[in-house]
Amino acid sequence: MERLLIRVKKREKKQKERPALMWEEWEEENDTCLLENYSDDLDLDILNVSLSETAEPPSDSILPLLKYQKEWLAWSLKQEESAFKGGILADEMGMGKTVQAIALVLAQRELKKDSSILSSSPSASQEIPTVKGTLVVCPVIGVMQWFREIERCTTKGSNKTLVYHGANREKCTYKLEEYDFIITTYYTIEADYRTKKSKHNSKNSKPRVEMLDQKTDSTEKLSDDGSVDVSASVGKDVSRRRSVLHSVKWDRIILDEAHYLKDADCNMARAVLALKSSYKWALTGIPLQNRMRELYSIVRFLQAKPYAYHFCKDCDCKALDYSFSTKCAQCHHKPARHFLWWNRYIAKPLESILSNATGRDAMVLLKHKILKNLLLKRTKKERAADLALPLKTVTLRIDSLDVNEKAYNQQLLEETIAKLDKCPRDGPPRKNYRSINTRLQKAVDHPFLVEHNVEKGVSNSEPTVKGFRSSSILNKIHLDDFRTSTKIEALREEIMFMFERDGSAKGIVFSQFTPFLDLIQYSLQKSDIKCVQLGGSTSVSARDAAVTRFTEDPDCRILLTSFKAGGVALNLTVASHVFLMDPCLNPDAEQQAQDRVHRIGQHKPVRIVRFIIKDTIEETILESQEKKKHLQRMINHSFEAWNRLAFEEWQWLFERDFL
Repeated sequence: MERLLIRVKKREKKQKERPALMWEEWEEENDTCLLENYSDDLDLDILNVSLSETAEPPSDSILPLLKYQKEWLAWSLKQEESAFKGGILADEMGMGKTVQAIALVLAQRELKKDSSILSSSPSASQEIPTVKGTLVVCPVIGVMQWFREIERCTTKGSNKTLVYHGANREKCTYKLEEYDFIITTYYTIEADYRTKKSKHNSKNSKPRVEMLDQKTDSTEKLSDDGSVDVSASVGKDVSRRRSVLHSVKWDRIILDEAHYLKDADCNMARAVLALKSSYKWALTGIPLQNRMRELYSIVRFLQAKPYAYHFCKDCDCKALDYSFSTKCAQCHHKPARHFLWWNRYIAKPLESILSNATGRDAMVLLKHKILKNLLLKRTKKERAADLALPLKTVTLRIDSLDVNEKAYNQQLLEETIAKLDKCPRDGPPRKNYRSINTRLQKAVDHPFLVEHNVEKGVSNSEPTVKGFRSSSILNKIHLDDFRTSTKIEALREEIMFMFERDGSAKGIVFSQFTPFLDLIQYSLQKSDIKCVQLGGSTSVSARDAAVTRFTEDPDCRILLTSFKAGGVALNLTVASHVFLMDPCLNPDAEQQAQDRVHRIGQHKPVRIVRFIIKDTIEETILESQEKKKHLQRMINHSFEAWNRLAFEEWQWLFERDFL
């Protein structure tokens, strides 16, 4: 506390000599927040539980909202009126974030029916046309889920929805101003943005400045180059140099599974951050998985002041993006005189552990100044009375390898240790570690995954196995030599147990490794167990067909999928059992998989089985999961978790990037 008071006095003395700069005023607000909240460690979960104001769903919404969902509606309407113009809905997976987001869109539309706030016609002050629609960005697997939820939640004919996805998307003519919802994917946005940028750069060898203040009277139709059909174009050649989705200003952008923006500097994030809108929302059950930069990516998307901005130490210059090598284009000061607010006051104090004091300051600011104003998070446990979900039991099944598997794994482990001994002591490449760990994990699942590496192996000359991809591991082995594994037999035993307990029960099998899913599927089919696989590389229609078959065919009892393909944006309450075949370094991935089943709409008791092999790398992964859970507790709960972390543990958390 004394340290803070000294800093306040120094700043007051400095301000007598000259007026305070913008960033100094924000810093003063920081210190005020620290002084007010340093001893009062507010638990954000408790804060969110105590919300009392509610709002009723709009007339176009036919799905009744639960109490906590009505609380969200009231809170989100206020957020859109605030300076932040949006926020983060971080409810636990399976609590209906999609339904809540749809309710917000409908509620705002009802409030603005008699208003002229939105218009599809550009004005002289607009750089691009504004449309009434809400752009929903989600993983590929979530596209049809969103489409169906919009249909399910709204009165027939009250909404017009466009799915913007597929190879021919830019060759069609869209009147974007006519749609209420436009659904697309992260990869679609990235691909269109990259293509447009590449075409523009190839046509212009010299740097070019966009003249966004000049209005023209030309009408531009959407053609093969991706221009949008609007009544006028603002800024010369702007629409021709932007993708369809980047050529308008949306009323609202909703990022589903917003943790996809892990790194604000990656190509996908750059493409998403280039989108324009009046309001912005991030939906994610896991806003922070590994590192603070992941949370920053969401804060940057929200354009939250001052947290997402770069500032100059010598003037009032500020910018969302900062890219220059010699001097700032705005103020002409050198790069060293500029700083990113998030890094200076949040990320660096936490990640570098400069001292317990600065780390604690950062934690107070993160919770009280940022998350308190931007984030709403509720859990199933807290809202159990509202949700009335059936019981969920989680079983950790521990098996031992057979003699042959144990010998194979021991040999592989010895080879791994020999490789590690050859790595430089001053810092071996992380990719080498990941590759080595992955091989050890695969060997535990099934030796075939190492012996017949799908990426490097050469397919045999025999015809492909019916019902499997040509690249499947099954086409690289002789099926006469097919053998099972401890994991597969353990799964088969659990599935038979499921059938015995409930004759109509269905289950979902998750694994990190698609080749392992092929081996499981082949083995189960030999036992006359009908199953379907949901892959990550298949088309939207193929994925939808797989989900539909599993949902509607009573004989199709098992869905096999990877954590990436099936762990997000899916509602699979037709199943009541989840089988997690291998532990993930990121515990949130496992939790997401469980929540595909244990969510609103589930009426049966849910059973989760986690498969672990004794005395293998999998036990080490379980330990690492516990360490990473400390990080989540620090964000969601009190400083007790922070204080429990030793210096080495804290470094361990932040120095590793597992995904």
